[in-house]
Amino acid sequence: MEPVLSLTDIAVVGNIGYDSFSESNENITAVAAVGLAGSLLSSIIWIFAQIKSAISALVSQAYGSSNMGKMATLIPQMIYFNLSVGIVTMIAAYFSSAWIFENILSAQGGILKDSVSYFNIRVWGLPLTLVTFSLFGVFRGVQNTWWMMIVALTGGLLNVFLDFVFVLGWFNWTEPMGVDGAAIASVIAQAVMFILALYFLFFHAKIELKHSWKLNDQFIPLLQIAGNLVLRTAVLNLVLMLTHKFSNIYGTIEAATHAVMLNLWLFSAFFLDGFASSANAQAGKFLGAKNKDAMKRNLSRHLGLSILTAFVLITLLVLFHKPLMGLLIDNDEVWETYPRVLYLFEICLLLNALAFALDGIYKGMGKAKFLRNLLFISTLIGFLPVLLIGHWIAPRLETIWWAIIAWMFFRAIIPYFHFKKWLREF
Repeated sequence: MEPVLSLTDIAVVGNIGYDSFSESNENITAVAAVGLAGSLLSSIIWIFAQIKSAISALVSQAYGSSNMGKMATLIPQMIYFNLSVGIVTMIAAYFSSAWIFENILSAQGGILKDSVSYFNIRVWGLPLTLVTFSLFGVFRGVQNTWWMMIVALTGGLLNVFLDFVFVLGWFNWTEPMGVDGAAIASVIAQAVMFILALYFLFFHAKIELKHSWKLNDQFIPLLQIAGNLVLRTAVLNLVLMLTHKFSNIYGTIEAATHAVMLNLWLFSAFFLDGFASSANAQAGKFLGAKNKDAMKRNLSRHLGLSILTAFVLITLLVLFHKPLMGLLIDNDEVWETYPRVLYLFEICLLLNALAFALDGIYKGMGKAKFLRNLLFISTLIGFLPVLLIGHWIAPRLETIWWAIIAWMFFRAIIPYFHFKKWLREF
């Protein structure tokens, strides 16, 4: 449900024939703006939310070795740290958003105005989201994804309902607010998710928590793991932002099409990322228990489930892509453009299945340095050469998606053979 916060905004804005800053009555500018701003915000969140994977690795290993007592002061310190980082980042992002959209992401005109307006409202939910995600890491570490599911479903469904209330003015609770209404709906949903996550931590987790001004012995290792993952995620999101930048260069229709397709890609990726979360939790537990056979089964099981899920998603996409795109956006030019990259989108899903499952295993093992280096290598030898050479030879939307395929190929192949070697030496 996490990418639903952005995808629902696109779907509602894309079908109301409303553009708050365009002289025409078309919605294409607002769609491109919401997609662009939502992607930037997601990028910032995922850069700074990597402490989620770090705390999950430490908690799951402590859980596997039956030594949860050493987490008692670490979890509160993690919450204080994430809240502080979130507030500082929120302020910096708010005051620099216009410059980023115009000078880095090449947004202009109505896209620029709508992007800044939407972003500067949604960014207020950033500190709450960072804390929520870090608590998800704690829940994952103790092998409980049920609470995460309840929190995410509640937030996602509430966001869908509030989009119609604030964007379209349903029930006459407020005047239709367009792009700004979509952002307000998302912030409220984020606040509710934050409250629910704290509720499960304090009243259901049964984890001993202690406040202490003395840093927990695991706090520095936590930041080291998170730091490597932050660098990794910064590169990852730089890649995604570059895809938006080049799609903006190719024109408004290409930008809107790419915004829809990339958010749909991120949405589908989270189906596979669910197995990555499971692989993450179990890899940490089995490593803490020093169980080699279970580590092997963990790899085989999650790769198999991920690949099966990818095939199911591809089949559904082949059968229902037309009604799906009809739900997301009402624009004939986008409908004519997206089939050009649909088959590339489907290839990416299979590569995602391999890459994400392996990502989860390495995060559970705390191998953040390897994951950081993997992203650097995949970007330098896969994504950038294909994007830049393709832009020089054939500057169109397909070039961006071929670059994404090259990027995901190296992210899938390199860790697969590396993990096989690690298992032999375990």
